[in-house]
Amino acid sequence: MNATPAMAVNPSLMRAAMRRRGRLEQFLIIAALALLVPAMTKALVWAGEAGMLPVKPRDYTLLTLAGAGLMVMLNRPSFCPPAFLMLLVPLARVLDVAFLQRFSVTDLGDHSVVVMTLISNFLVTFTAVLLLSVESWRRVALWVAVVTALVSAGCVYYEWLGFRSFTRISGRMSGFPTDPNDPPIIITLMLAVVFSLNPRFWRNVTLIALVAPAIALTLSRSGMAVFSCLLLCYFAANLRRHFMGMLLITAISIPLAISGVAILSQTSTKQGVMTDKNTTDRLKAIFELDFERIKSPERGKDLQDGWEAVGKKPVFGHGSGAGTSLWKPHNQVVALWIDIGVFGVLFFVLGLLVLTFRSFMLKLSGFYCLVPLWLFVPCSQILVESPHYWFTAAVCCNLVFTRRFRLVLSAPTRKAFPPQTPLPQS
Repeated sequence: MNATPAMAVNPSLMRAAMRRRGRLEQFLIIAALALLVPAMTKALVWAGEAGMLPVKPRDYTLLTLAGAGLMVMLNRPSFCPPAFLMLLVPLARVLDVAFLQRFSVTDLGDHSVVVMTLISNFLVTFTAVLLLSVESWRRVALWVAVVTALVSAGCVYYEWLGFRSFTRISGRMSGFPTDPNDPPIIITLMLAVVFSLNPRFWRNVTLIALVAPAIALTLSRSGMAVFSCLLLCYFAANLRRHFMGMLLITAISIPLAISGVAILSQTSTKQGVMTDKNTTDRLKAIFELDFERIKSPERGKDLQDGWEAVGKKPVFGHGSGAGTSLWKPHNQVVALWIDIGVFGVLFFVLGLLVLTFRSFMLKLSGFYCLVPLWLFVPCSQILVESPHYWFTAAVCCNLVFTRRFRLVLSAPTRKAFPPQTPLPQS
């Protein structure tokens, strides 16, 4: 006689288990938001420097790291190995800075400060990938992406309204990162995650409408270009299904864009009663699509100097930190080559190529994540230090590599069946 399972006999036990599982999932999302949103938006650094944290940023980071790791362990984790393998590139830079010290970085004062900063960034990055190692990773990633994009845009609006100044470049808004080129990178990467995980078109369009003006306020040429490419891909993929909606969006966005250009021309180009010629030229180059003026001669010279530095030590590089302090090529491949040599560059590019190949093999799964992952490479030199970049890459990995692995401490015991007596032979 077969015994009936306990869960089938007592439905209350099943409901209690489901409620417990739901609470653990909610705590996991809270831990992910508490760790990743302040780190990705750089609100934690700003709050620490402004004295608004009751604890040191280091202590807050360690506390949220422990909480996020604990919640992952309680939610039956299953791992995607390729997502962790991609972290070998930032890990190599951390080890090079901490142990080999082939190049001494003094931008933040003592070299040890740079070492601790890179270690902290790597721990946050590792935990961001670890947070996707649960059954409900899609929901976790979606919550983190939406909140991060809204916070990044919100602090830009807060600065634009004149409540506080964050930026280090007059006439351009930046929010917490202080560099106006950072918010477009953060927002675009988070939008790519949302587009990949959320199939609801109009909710995504609402999010675009909320964050797009913030990108315009930064006056970042590369950020606006990559953001436009991502939107072009998203709208092209949804054109047939939402054709009439696209016409409505176009009819609304064109007059809003014209009004926005007029407002930016009046506010972002003024320094008191004087006109900021640099900001004026940048604004005209962006909105008049003057590609000759969009090109930055300073960045071209920096890139040329970076390639000359690569030619001096092409195999092992000059040491981590040289590509972002001594030389500033504004190109991730060149900066990484200067830091750790050709092998680090090959591994970095190979990882992106594998993701792209898998995406095309799986009918463009995770394609939206690949757009900013590739296009920001020739525009920025600090992507390998950014948790939001590797978070987006990890989401893409989990989409294109569907097999996951779980660590089991002990194998389940198999029920032993009694030996059967053979039938008598006639």
